[in-house]
Amino acid sequence: MTFLAVAETGSFGRAAVELQVAQPSVSARMAALERKTGTQLFERGPRGSALTQAGERFAGYARRCVELLNETEAAVSSVGHERMVVAAPTSLSSAVFPAVLDAMAGKPVDLICRVAHSDESVSALLDGSVHAAFVLQRVLPRGLDSIRVARSPFIAVAEPSLAAAGATDPAELLRVPVVVHNWSERARQVHAMFANPRRSPDHPVRLVGTPDIAIKLARQSGYVAVVPSYAAVQELRQGTLRHLPLPDISLAMEIRLVHRAETANRRGIKVLHALAPALSEQLGGVT
Repeated sequence: MTFLAVAETGSFGRAAVELQVAQPSVSARMAALERKTGTQLFERGPRGSALTQAGERFAGYARRCVELLNETEAAVSSVGHERMVVAAPTSLSSAVFPAVLDAMAGKPVDLICRVAHSDESVSALLDGSVHAAFVLQRVLPRGLDSIRVARSPFIAVAEPSLAAAGATDPAELLRVPVVVHNWSERARQVHAMFANPRRSPDHPVRLVGTPDIAIKLARQSGYVAVVPSYAAVQELRQGTLRHLPLPDISLAMEIRLVHRAETANRRGIKVLHALAPALSEQLGGVT
Protein backbone atom coordinates (compact mmCIF):
# COMPACT_ATOMS: atom_id res chain seq x y z
CA MET A 1 0.00 0.00 0.00
CA THR A 2 2.87 2.38 0.77
CA PHE A 3 4.46 1.74 -2.62
CA LEU A 4 1.20 2.44 -4.46
CA ALA A 5 0.60 5.60 -2.42
CA VAL A 6 4.00 6.95 -3.50
CA ALA A 7 3.42 5.87 -7.11
CA GLU A 8 0.00 7.55 -7.25
CA THR A 9 0.91 10.78 -5.44
CA GLY A 10 4.37 11.16 -7.00
CA SER A 11 5.87 12.14 -3.68
CA PHE A 12 7.10 10.47 -0.52
CA GLY A 13 5.81 13.44 1.48
CA ARG A 14 2.31 13.40 -0.03
CA ALA A 15 2.15 9.62 0.42
CA ALA A 16 3.05 10.06 4.09
CA VAL A 17 0.23 12.59 4.55
CA GLU A 18 -2.23 10.27 2.80
CA LEU A 19 -1.18 7.28 4.91
CA GLN A 20 -0.93 9.38 8.09
CA VAL A 21 2.62 8.28 8.86
CA ALA A 22 5.95 10.09 9.12
CA GLN A 23 7.82 10.71 5.87
CA PRO A 24 11.03 8.98 7.13
CA SER A 25 8.91 5.85 7.63
CA VAL A 26 7.79 5.95 3.98
CA SER A 27 11.35 6.52 2.79
CA ALA A 28 12.63 3.63 4.91
CA ARG A 29 9.93 1.26 3.63
CA MET A 30 10.68 2.10 0.00
CA ALA A 31 14.42 1.73 0.52
CA ALA A 32 13.79 -1.70 2.07
CA LEU A 33 11.54 -2.68 -0.84
CA GLU A 34 14.20 -1.65 -3.37
CA ARG A 35 16.80 -3.70 -1.51
CA LYS A 36 14.47 -6.69 -1.48
CA THR A 37 13.68 -6.47 -5.20
CA GLY A 38 17.28 -5.66 -6.07
CA THR A 39 16.34 -2.76 -8.32
CA GLN A 40 15.55 0.96 -8.21
CA LEU A 41 11.80 1.55 -8.29
CA PHE A 42 11.74 5.36 -8.07
CA GLU A 43 13.65 8.24 -9.62
CA ARG A 44 13.95 10.71 -6.77
CA GLY A 45 14.14 14.42 -7.53
CA PRO A 46 13.48 17.85 -6.00
CA ARG A 47 9.96 17.91 -7.43
CA GLY A 48 8.96 14.44 -6.29
CA SER A 49 9.43 10.80 -7.22
CA ALA A 50 8.64 9.09 -10.52
CA LEU A 51 8.50 5.38 -11.25
CA THR A 52 11.38 3.81 -13.14
CA GLN A 53 10.63 1.22 -15.82
CA ALA A 54 11.09 -1.47 -13.18
CA GLY A 55 8.77 0.50 -10.90
CA GLU A 56 6.09 0.64 -13.60
CA ARG A 57 6.21 -3.14 -13.95
CA PHE A 58 6.15 -3.59 -10.18
CA ALA A 59 3.14 -1.23 -9.91
CA GLY A 60 1.06 -3.38 -12.23
CA TYR A 61 1.59 -6.44 -10.07
CA ALA A 62 1.08 -4.46 -6.87
CA ARG A 63 -2.30 -3.18 -8.04
CA ARG A 64 -3.37 -6.69 -9.01
CA CYS A 65 -2.33 -7.99 -5.57
CA VAL A 66 -4.43 -5.31 -3.87
CA GLU A 67 -7.39 -6.09 -6.15
CA LEU A 68 -7.06 -9.79 -5.37
CA LEU A 69 -6.91 -9.08 -1.62
CA ASN A 70 -10.05 -6.92 -1.88
CA GLU A 71 -11.73 -9.63 -3.93
CA THR A 72 -10.83 -12.26 -1.31
CA GLU A 73 -12.24 -10.16 1.54
CA ALA A 74 -15.44 -9.45 -0.41
CA ALA A 75 -15.90 -13.09 -1.37
CA VAL A 76 -15.59 -14.25 2.24
CA SER A 77 -18.14 -11.67 3.40
CA SER A 78 -20.69 -12.43 0.63
CA VAL A 79 -22.58 -15.08 2.58
CA GLY A 80 -25.33 -16.70 0.49
CA HIS A 81 -24.28 -14.88 -2.68
CA GLU A 82 -21.88 -15.76 -5.45
CA ARG A 83 -19.50 -12.87 -6.00
CA MET A 84 -18.64 -12.25 -9.63
CA VAL A 85 -16.40 -9.68 -11.32
CA VAL A 86 -16.97 -9.26 -15.04
CA ALA A 87 -14.59 -7.19 -17.19
CA ALA A 88 -14.87 -5.65 -20.64
CA PRO A 89 -12.89 -3.07 -22.62
CA THR A 90 -14.16 0.50 -22.79
CA SER A 91 -15.44 0.13 -26.35
CA LEU A 92 -17.63 -2.84 -25.36
CA SER A 93 -18.64 -1.90 -21.83
CA SER A 94 -21.59 0.37 -22.67
CA ALA A 95 -23.16 -2.38 -24.78
CA VAL A 96 -22.28 -5.39 -22.63
CA PHE A 97 -22.67 -4.27 -19.01
CA PRO A 98 -26.36 -3.21 -19.11
CA ALA A 99 -27.29 -6.58 -20.64
CA VAL A 100 -25.20 -8.44 -18.05
CA LEU A 101 -26.75 -6.49 -15.17
CA ASP A 102 -30.25 -7.21 -16.50
CA ALA A 103 -29.45 -10.92 -16.85
CA MET A 104 -28.20 -11.12 -13.26
CA ALA A 105 -31.17 -9.24 -11.78
CA GLY A 106 -32.98 -11.29 -9.14
CA LYS A 107 -30.22 -13.90 -8.96
CA PRO A 108 -28.04 -14.43 -5.87
CA VAL A 109 -24.98 -13.01 -7.60
CA ASP A 110 -23.02 -10.08 -6.21
CA LEU A 111 -21.96 -8.58 -9.55
CA ILE A 112 -19.11 -6.12 -10.13
CA CYS A 113 -18.54 -4.68 -13.63
CA ARG A 114 -14.98 -3.57 -14.35
CA VAL A 115 -13.58 -1.73 -17.38
CA ALA A 116 -10.27 -3.26 -18.48
CA HIS A 117 -8.50 -3.76 -21.79
CA SER A 118 -8.31 -7.33 -23.07
CA ASP A 119 -4.73 -8.12 -22.01
CA GLU A 120 -5.41 -6.78 -18.51
CA SER A 121 -8.56 -8.91 -18.32
CA VAL A 122 -6.68 -12.07 -19.29
CA SER A 123 -4.08 -11.44 -16.57
CA ALA A 124 -6.84 -10.79 -14.02
CA LEU A 125 -8.63 -14.01 -15.02
CA LEU A 126 -5.44 -15.97 -14.41
CA ASP A 127 -4.85 -14.48 -10.95
CA GLY A 128 -8.51 -14.74 -9.94
CA SER A 129 -9.36 -11.06 -9.49
CA VAL A 130 -11.79 -11.28 -12.44
CA HIS A 131 -14.16 -14.23 -12.99
CA ALA A 132 -15.33 -13.58 -16.56
CA ALA A 133 -14.35 -11.15 -19.29
CA PHE A 134 -15.33 -10.08 -22.76
CA VAL A 135 -12.11 -9.82 -24.75
CA LEU A 136 -11.20 -8.79 -28.27
CA GLN A 137 -9.09 -10.79 -30.71
CA ARG A 138 -6.69 -12.53 -28.33
CA VAL A 139 -4.80 -15.84 -28.26
CA LEU A 140 -5.66 -17.22 -24.83
CA PRO A 141 -3.29 -19.09 -22.49
CA ARG A 142 -3.97 -22.53 -21.08
CA GLY A 143 -6.44 -22.77 -18.26
CA LEU A 144 -8.98 -20.39 -19.82
CA ASP A 145 -12.13 -21.46 -21.66
CA SER A 146 -14.04 -19.24 -24.05
CA ILE A 147 -16.95 -19.04 -26.45
CA ARG A 148 -17.31 -16.70 -29.38
CA VAL A 149 -19.96 -14.08 -28.70
CA ALA A 150 -19.73 -12.35 -32.06
CA ARG A 151 -17.57 -11.76 -35.09
CA SER A 152 -17.78 -8.05 -35.81
CA PRO A 153 -16.80 -7.04 -39.37
CA PHE A 154 -15.00 -3.76 -39.98
CA ILE A 155 -17.14 -1.18 -41.76
CA ALA A 156 -16.86 2.45 -42.86
CA VAL A 157 -19.38 4.90 -41.38
CA ALA A 158 -20.03 8.62 -41.79
CA GLU A 159 -22.60 11.22 -40.83
CA PRO A 160 -25.78 11.05 -42.98
CA SER A 161 -25.12 13.96 -45.37
CA LEU A 162 -21.69 12.60 -46.24
CA ALA A 163 -23.01 9.07 -46.65
CA ALA A 164 -25.77 10.40 -48.94
CA ALA A 165 -23.10 11.57 -51.39
CA GLY A 166 -22.81 7.94 -52.40
CA ALA A 167 -19.04 7.38 -52.39
CA THR A 168 -18.35 3.74 -53.25
CA ASP A 169 -14.55 3.74 -53.48
CA PRO A 170 -11.76 5.06 -51.22
CA ALA A 171 -10.42 7.10 -54.17
CA GLU A 172 -13.64 9.15 -54.11
CA LEU A 173 -12.96 10.30 -50.53
CA LEU A 174 -9.86 12.42 -51.12
CA ARG A 175 -11.65 15.50 -49.79
CA VAL A 176 -12.82 13.78 -46.62
CA PRO A 177 -10.65 13.01 -43.56
CA VAL A 178 -10.55 9.33 -42.61
CA VAL A 179 -9.88 7.70 -39.24
CA VAL A 180 -9.11 3.98 -38.85
CA HIS A 181 -9.27 2.05 -35.59
CA ASN A 182 -5.69 0.87 -35.07
CA TRP A 183 -6.41 -2.59 -33.64
CA SER A 184 -3.35 -4.39 -35.09
CA GLU A 185 -0.76 -4.25 -37.86
CA ARG A 186 -3.52 -5.11 -40.31
CA ALA A 187 -5.03 -1.68 -39.70
CA ARG A 188 -2.21 -0.29 -41.83
CA GLN A 189 -3.59 -2.25 -44.79
CA VAL A 190 -6.87 -0.38 -44.39
CA HIS A 191 -4.96 2.88 -43.91
CA ALA A 192 -3.24 2.24 -47.25
CA MET A 193 -6.62 1.86 -49.00
CA PHE A 194 -7.38 5.50 -48.28
CA ALA A 195 -3.88 6.99 -48.41
CA ASN A 196 -3.18 8.90 -51.63
CA PRO A 197 -0.45 11.41 -52.60
CA ARG A 198 -3.21 13.77 -53.79
CA ARG A 199 -4.66 14.07 -50.30
CA SER A 200 -4.16 17.49 -48.76
CA PRO A 201 -3.03 17.93 -45.13
CA ASP A 202 -6.55 19.17 -44.40
CA HIS A 203 -7.97 15.73 -45.24
CA PRO A 204 -5.63 13.24 -43.52
CA VAL A 205 -5.94 9.52 -42.88
CA ARG A 206 -5.46 8.90 -39.15
CA LEU A 207 -4.98 5.82 -36.99
CA VAL A 208 -6.49 5.88 -33.48
CA GLY A 209 -6.24 3.34 -30.68
CA THR A 210 -9.90 3.05 -29.66
CA PRO A 211 -13.01 2.85 -31.87
CA ASP A 212 -15.03 5.23 -29.69
CA ILE A 213 -12.66 8.07 -30.67
CA ALA A 214 -13.14 7.20 -34.34
CA ILE A 215 -16.92 7.22 -33.89
CA LYS A 216 -16.80 10.61 -32.16
CA LEU A 217 -14.72 12.08 -35.02
CA ALA A 218 -17.23 10.73 -37.55
CA ARG A 219 -20.21 12.08 -35.64
CA GLN A 220 -18.82 15.51 -34.77
CA SER A 221 -15.98 16.35 -37.16
CA GLY A 222 -16.96 14.99 -40.57
CA TYR A 223 -14.58 12.01 -40.70
CA VAL A 224 -15.19 8.67 -42.34
CA ALA A 225 -14.53 6.13 -39.57
CA VAL A 226 -13.42 2.55 -40.18
CA VAL A 227 -14.35 0.55 -37.09
CA PRO A 228 -15.64 -2.88 -36.04
CA SER A 229 -19.40 -2.86 -36.51
CA TYR A 230 -20.10 -3.34 -32.78
CA ALA A 231 -18.64 0.11 -32.09
CA ALA A 232 -21.15 1.78 -34.43
CA VAL A 233 -24.29 -0.23 -33.67
CA GLN A 234 -25.97 2.43 -31.53
CA GLU A 235 -25.23 5.29 -33.97
CA LEU A 236 -26.39 3.26 -36.97
CA ARG A 237 -29.66 2.35 -35.26
CA GLN A 238 -30.26 5.95 -34.21
CA GLY A 239 -29.38 7.26 -37.66
CA THR A 240 -26.63 9.60 -36.47
CA LEU A 241 -24.19 7.66 -38.66
CA ARG A 242 -24.67 5.64 -41.82
CA HIS A 243 -22.83 2.76 -43.42
CA LEU A 244 -20.76 3.71 -46.49
CA PRO A 245 -21.01 1.10 -49.28
CA LEU A 246 -17.26 0.82 -49.75
CA PRO A 247 -15.56 -2.37 -50.98
CA ASP A 248 -15.46 -5.21 -48.45
CA ILE A 249 -12.62 -4.55 -46.01
CA SER A 250 -12.52 -8.32 -45.33
CA LEU A 251 -11.48 -7.95 -41.70
CA ALA A 252 -13.38 -8.67 -38.52
CA MET A 253 -12.92 -8.38 -34.76
CA GLU A 254 -13.75 -11.48 -32.73
CA ILE A 255 -15.42 -10.96 -29.36
CA ARG A 256 -15.14 -13.82 -26.88
CA LEU A 257 -16.51 -14.53 -23.42
CA VAL A 258 -13.62 -15.93 -21.36
CA HIS A 259 -13.43 -17.57 -17.94
CA ARG A 260 -11.28 -20.05 -16.06
CA ALA A 261 -11.98 -23.66 -17.05
CA GLU A 262 -12.84 -24.75 -13.51
CA THR A 263 -15.55 -22.08 -13.13
CA ALA A 264 -17.73 -23.35 -15.99
CA ASN A 265 -20.43 -24.62 -13.61
CA ARG A 266 -20.72 -21.43 -11.56
CA ARG A 267 -24.18 -19.88 -11.67
CA GLY A 268 -22.98 -16.54 -13.01
CA ILE A 269 -20.90 -18.13 -15.78
CA LYS A 270 -23.90 -20.15 -16.93
CA VAL A 271 -25.99 -16.97 -17.05
CA LEU A 272 -23.36 -15.29 -19.25
CA HIS A 273 -23.27 -18.28 -21.60
CA ALA A 274 -27.04 -18.13 -21.95
CA LEU A 275 -26.82 -14.39 -22.62
CA ALA A 276 -24.29 -14.74 -25.47
CA PRO A 277 -26.80 -15.07 -28.39
CA ALA A 278 -28.67 -11.95 -27.33
CA LEU A 279 -25.39 -10.06 -26.97
CA SER A 280 -24.33 -11.15 -30.44
CA GLU A 281 -27.50 -9.66 -31.91
CA GLN A 282 -27.08 -6.50 -29.86
CA LEU A 283 -23.48 -6.08 -31.01
CA GLY A 284 -24.47 -6.48 -34.63
CA GLY A 285 -21.97 -9.28 -35.15
CA VAL A 286 -22.02 -12.64 -36.84
CA THR A 287 -21.75 -15.65 -34.47
